[in-house]
Amino acid sequence: MSRCLIPASALVGGLQLALLNPVIALLLSALFGADPGQVGLVLAIMNASGFLAALVIPAWADRRRDYAGPMILCAALTLATVLSLAATTSLTVAGIVLVVLAGPAGVWSGMLFALQRSEGSSAEQVVRTRAVFSVAWVAGPPLATGVMTGFGDRAVLLLIAAVALGSLALSIAIRTSLRRAAARTEPAEGEGATGRAGGTGPGHGPAGHGSADDGRADEGAAAARAPARRLELVVVVLAITALQAGNAGSVTAMPLLVTEHLHLATVWAGVALGVCAALEAPALLLLGRLTRTIRPTTLLAAGALLSALYYALVPLLASPLALVALQIPNALGIAALTGVGLAWMQEAIDRPGLASGVYLNSRRAGAILTGPLLALAALGASGYGLTFWAFALLAAVAALAIRLVGGREAAPSAR
Repeated sequence: MSRCLIPASALVGGLQLALLNPVIALLLSALFGADPGQVGLVLAIMNASGFLAALVIPAWADRRRDYAGPMILCAALTLATVLSLAATTSLTVAGIVLVVLAGPAGVWSGMLFALQRSEGSSAEQVVRTRAVFSVAWVAGPPLATGVMTGFGDRAVLLLIAAVALGSLALSIAIRTSLRRAAARTEPAEGEGATGRAGGTGPGHGPAGHGSADDGRADEGAAAARAPARRLELVVVVLAITALQAGNAGSVTAMPLLVTEHLHLATVWAGVALGVCAALEAPALLLLGRLTRTIRPTTLLAAGALLSALYYALVPLLASPLALVALQIPNALGIAALTGVGLAWMQEAIDRPGLASGVYLNSRRAGAILTGPLLALAALGASGYGLTFWAFALLAAVAALAIRLVGGREAAPSAR
């Protein structure tokens, strides 16, 4: 498969998601007259649909060992979503379209990473691809709002449709390339099987008994390690979910923290979020290189500590310069969560589709946890400062949990 197909698909597919997701609420309000309660209901059901899809579609892909096919399906669902929204004026129809089509379409990104893992990509390569997504997410929201401002709200649907067509074409190209590669290797594998049929391979003769004993010993050792691995998986997934809650909640609460708690101009919230988004891709590339020599759980725990530092300090420093400077540890923490966390999960779960589905759903579960944490702002004079300190506590506990259960993991150079 061409080296350019994966990053190109990540850029175009990431742009497709970055254009659609941030404007769904705005479109429901502007085009279909939805009130805030109706917007919240549609988004909640759509996210529930996406949660179920992130369980069903990856499981289907793992059984078939086919990840390009679901990518094609998800790109087609995105195209169908925006064309349907462009063709209707009914809020009911729009809600059904978003729940039935847009929810499952969001699984596309997970399938791309599952495909990478199934093709033998390293943790660094996965993190690099995640960096391409970050670039797309920097460009997507400003592009969408610019088109809506200049050409009207419905114009953004045509833009997303064009991008979805590009994503669909690239997904088809990936599948075609994989099939051609498989067709080229099948004859060679058949010849190799004929050559081994005579029984001269390592599994025959006296040496074969030693291989069987070694195999049984390896299986016994793996069985002994299984409970510890399961505990590590559960603890780290819960820690990642807690970090996702802080990440989602801090973005949502940033404008309110800046204006109501720090008493700064609203524009500084946008500046801070923009600086963080711009730093995220370089941070991902840096951490991707570090995965060559440092165990993923160490990087993930360090990122959680940086996030805790950011959440703890940002309510205390009522200065635009401090707010912007603190985006450095914030970006590194987000990069560890979104890049290294995904790569770790793909190593911990031997089914690429399931690993990506679990990671996608950790984001959705984290977003659900955000609601009660944001409500803490009403409990005292500290307001949204209290919310950010709750995020800091969650991140610190997550860092400790990851370090405790991941400390026995071998470093990449020792594997």
